[in-house]
Amino acid sequence: MRLRVSNLNRLTTVSHLVDLFVPFGLISFVRIAMNRYNGDSVGIALVEIDHEAGVNAIASLHNLLFMNRYIQVEETVPNV
Repeated sequence: MRLRVSNLNRLTTVSHLVDLFVPFGLISFVRIAMNRYNGDSVGIALVEIDHEAGVNAIASLHNLLFMNRYIQVEETVPNV
């Protein structure tokens, strides 16, 4: 399952996200979207995790206060 995590603090790193999601299950991919002009985070990330773990992560993490921001966690539709 691919999850979109938005409203992230600009200082959030991949390690922060791995630490946040690893209690739910095996993570296969994490990527933080970066501004291509200045290299800063745009506050959005993609996380791939198995389906059951993803459902549990959404239920637990959506609207969670994380690094002083209320994050949004939702399933995305994979690119075809």
